[in-house]
Amino acid sequence: MDRKTSWRGFLGVLLCLALPPGQAQDFGRLYGDSVTITLAEPLQWVAVPKGSIASPDAFTAAGPWRLQPYTGTTALPTSASQDVWATFALPPTESLQTWFIRLPGQALVKASLFSRGPQGEWLIQSAGLALAPVDWSLRTRVPSFELQTRTDRMQTYYLRFENNRALTGPPMLLSPVEYVDGASRVGVVIGLMWGMFSVLAALSLAAFAMARNRVFLWFFAVVITLMFTQLVLIGYGGWRMWPQSAYLNQVMGWVSSALSMAAGAWFCAHASYARSGHPYIYRLLAAITAGSLLMAGLMAIPGLIPRDLRNLWLALATLTILSSLVWMSVRGQAWNRLLLLGTAPIALAALARIFYNAGWVMNLESAQAAGVLSAMVGLLWIFFALAWRSRAALFSNHRIAALATYDPASGLMLPRVMEGRLSQMLLRARRRRSECGVVLLRWLNQAPSPDELSDQKRSIALSRIGEIMRRAARDMDTVIRYEENLFLMLVEGPVNREAVSEVSTKILADCIRLSDKLDEPDAFNLHIAIWHGTPGEQTCQQVIDSLKTRLRRMSSGPRRYVQFIDAAGEPASLPAEESSRREGLVAKINAIEISHPALHDEQPPTLDTPVR
Repeated sequence: MDRKTSWRGFLGVLLCLALPPGQAQDFGRLYGDSVTITLAEPLQWVAVPKGSIASPDAFTAAGPWRLQPYTGTTALPTSASQDVWATFALPPTESLQTWFIRLPGQALVKASLFSRGPQGEWLIQSAGLALAPVDWSLRTRVPSFELQTRTDRMQTYYLRFENNRALTGPPMLLSPVEYVDGASRVGVVIGLMWGMFSVLAALSLAAFAMARNRVFLWFFAVVITLMFTQLVLIGYGGWRMWPQSAYLNQVMGWVSSALSMAAGAWFCAHASYARSGHPYIYRLLAAITAGSLLMAGLMAIPGLIPRDLRNLWLALATLTILSSLVWMSVRGQAWNRLLLLGTAPIALAALARIFYNAGWVMNLESAQAAGVLSAMVGLLWIFFALAWRSRAALFSNHRIAALATYDPASGLMLPRVMEGRLSQMLLRARRRRSECGVVLLRWLNQAPSPDELSDQKRSIALSRIGEIMRRAARDMDTVIRYEENLFLMLVEGPVNREAVSEVSTKILADCIRLSDKLDEPDAFNLHIAIWHGTPGEQTCQQVIDSLKTRLRRMSSGPRRYVQFIDAAGEPASLPAEESSRREGLVAKINAIEISHPALHDEQPPTLDTPVR
């Protein structure tokens, strides 16, 4: 018997050495290994009728208060008819220490912390939905209070909780480092939300602009309302958007949830093709949309609709939308199955908050984190499904726009875009008093041929020239196939003369290298005229006419392949004079042919007929 007793004692000693000493923890922790402080008096609480105790002085008087210890499974029984008071004490320390109490989430009407001041008066810190966030003792996302120890004696604190339902989340006693660390984690989540939802919203608008499908517009509404709802529910709204308003702090969570439900129902009604395939379901979803909008307006009036009725409407609307998609999926519409897979996580995000409001979920922080992540996953899935379904429309519209803007042979823009872009470039340069450039290229000794082989070679050469010019241009520049053998480049300012000259040199060098590679010396001969300077009163047509005039002079002038003209341009009358002189010459030739019937019968080619 003694041997058995000694053996049990030996095992007990080993267990005591192996396991750390236990300690009752009254407050919750942020991490499992969080630094804590041993309380001089444990956290205790008592429920009292609402308004029966105005200050902690009542607890100093004798009375059967029957304070109960707070444990990890305690739910403080706050309600519309009773409050909960709690008390604890921090021990004296050698130096002053600062601690923080972080209360469970934002769904708290009001919490107050009472402590003795230097003169024995009660100092009160308050926070909660009933107050404007700017009036909180600490401007944070969730109600928080600052504590401080004393060096001469223990410091006693009293907490008063006012709420319409029981508080299931434990208050946390955090060190300053952990308090800042918790705020940083929330900041990361908020930044992730802003980034993800903003990208989805931008992609939705871009897809709508490309496909002209209103479903992407309704999806954009879902993204915006859901993002706003999540930001409000995690406390960002009162923290940053309306810190001066206690009214918005109370109602915006419900209003934004109802608006999200309306946007989601309307989106599902159109994205699921219920209007043509299932008209009764379409009417049901339309009714949910109208009802959610009505509820959003009624929820904006505090106290008009009971809390349980609000939760019931949101839950029924969510389940109805999911049930409608399930029904249409079972009826054989594969597209609705994809839509259902994306809507289910979003519905779980809504139900997580509803479950907390109903008391089925104890930790509000977990419900909020689950809601944010599941909403992001669902929205991403739905967008990719919409993009996959609309890929044919997106590609066809993009192809139509490309054919209306770009030349298929060279890959350069068509002349129709020249006037608008050139006029805008000249206007910007004139306002900024900066220099810009216009480069006009002529492809020499090339013309369309009836020979199929020659025409194919010319098409290949055109695509090569277009590729060379696109490589030489910057992102902000515009390259246009102006005429059959004329190419135009608009060089945005500010740009100096050397940079424009470098562009033309690069084009010529690439063409020479390509000619050597193909062993065709005359295949890519170019004449380049460059207009550069600060524009004055020149119009687009005057600039183009001056460039054309210079190219005509280069054909019979010196063999300089690149020539500049100043901003004043060539005389605008030269093209008109040459045209009138040509018309006069043609008229004389026609008169001679009419006066000589023999010449008229032979029908020689006139100057109006192009000679190739």
